[in-house]
Amino acid sequence: MQDKWNQFVYDLCVAKKNGVDESRYHSMIEMQLQLLGWAKYRNEICHKTNLSIGSNGFIQPDILVQKEDEKLFVIEVKRPLHTQIPRDCDQLVSYMRQLKLNVGIYIGEKIEIFYDKPDCENPISVLTVPLELDNEQGIRFVKLFNKDGFSKEAIVKFCEERLDEKRRQEKLDEFRELLISDSQKQITDALKVYIKGKYGNVFLEDSVDEMLSSLIFTVESRAIQLQPTIASAPVVASPMLGTDVVKPKKQYDYTQYSINGGPRLGKGRFVLQVVKMYVGQHPMATYDELERVFRPELQGSMGVIRKTCNIDEKEIVGKRFFVKDGELLCSSDGITFAVSSQWGIGNIANVVNLARRLGYDVSLQSNS
Repeated sequence: MQDKWNQFVYDLCVAKKNGVDESRYHSMIEMQLQLLGWAKYRNEICHKTNLSIGSNGFIQPDILVQKEDEKLFVIEVKRPLHTQIPRDCDQLVSYMRQLKLNVGIYIGEKIEIFYDKPDCENPISVLTVPLELDNEQGIRFVKLFNKDGFSKEAIVKFCEERLDEKRRQEKLDEFRELLISDSQKQITDALKVYIKGKYGNVFLEDSVDEMLSSLIFTVESRAIQLQPTIASAPVVASPMLGTDVVKPKKQYDYTQYSINGGPRLGKGRFVLQVVKMYVGQHPMATYDELERVFRPELQGSMGVIRKTCNIDEKEIVGKRFFVKDGELLCSSDGITFAVSSQWGIGNIANVVNLARRLGYDVSLQSNS
């Protein structure tokens, strides 16, 4: 299957490198589908065919794959240098629902499978495959959509399993972020129990509390690492604990975030992209409506978004907001606003969870 995936994707990779137009790319995808066993001469690969909808309407999907006149799945095609926007997915979803298909494929700068689960409001992205050779997800793609052994039931089963995987991962991510955000108290409480068990009544409880309150613990994204930093109260030397304090190297959280299979982004750029995508999907939203979605408390003292007229020079110089060309946004009521760039392990989980509730597929990648 790896070799079949490489055969399927190779010409698409070349097309992306050469920046071919959508029409040429469309033809290439139809040729690549034949590598998976589908045949145009058997009317299994239908090119922009007119399909009647209702009494006097029709639709024209880019590619419809069928077998013996049974419609199987639909494909929305964009040029390989295109960047997916919400309208692309909306178009695919429209075809899926009008043709009563629970699976659709987007092929542009990537390949993405969407599943229309009966009890969900919107179809969900269940698999994103980059255009590259030797990709493990590519093997899954050709197994699912190879004509030999093709089964609607198998695809639905796969999609349901992927949804379960995504739910488990979301819960793990939420729990992980909760541990990170509440790490100071958890570690301090655990150390109090440890000290009491190891040293008994050697130290007064008030002395232990004072000592622990003088330490600040930071947590890496993949593993908890204690980093004592001297705060206002001094650490009292003890013969039993030792007098030498070694200050470890400062730790940073380098986790990156991807939306709907897109490029990995740092925390600030990730939040900016979430807001941009939401504004693109809701062009009629006023600033007040946007602020009700991206509530100030999700970030903290600075808020997620702010009107540019309320951003002072010090905040601009300090790069506390994204204010360069291409970064500023505008609401339907004509208000120009910027997105905060101040994000860390203490507040980024708020936006990750919000993005997922909004229907975006968010994945995390640790680069510590």
